Amino acid sequence: MNRIRDLRVQRKMSQAELGKALGCISATISKWELEQRQLEPNTINTLCDFFGVTADYLLCRSNTPNPAVTEEDAALLRAYHAASLRDKALIDQILQAYAEETDTGKSAG
Repeated sequence: MNRIRDLRVQRKMSQAELGKALGCISATISKWELEQRQLEPNTINTLCDFFGVTADYLLCRSNTPNPAVTEEDAALLRAYHAASLRDKALIDQILQAYAEETDTGKSAG
């Protein structure tokens, strides 16, 4: 049992849209959702990263999508996933600079 369909529907995505985002065809998404095709470990990781959930949640071993992620965090993650490659690159640069500044401040303090 898995929650791929539920997560996809929550995002208001078609199977084709999810397939495009993950680099596969909609038939593959359908087979995953219907459990006609086994999820490989790297696929589980990709789906968890895309949806911002734990593997336990994706595979119905837990009812908590991601205990460390708030709704605000999830909204930001969804916005990031929807961003263009150019915008993602800009966001990544900003976050990298912030992380380096924060790490420098911690080591100095």
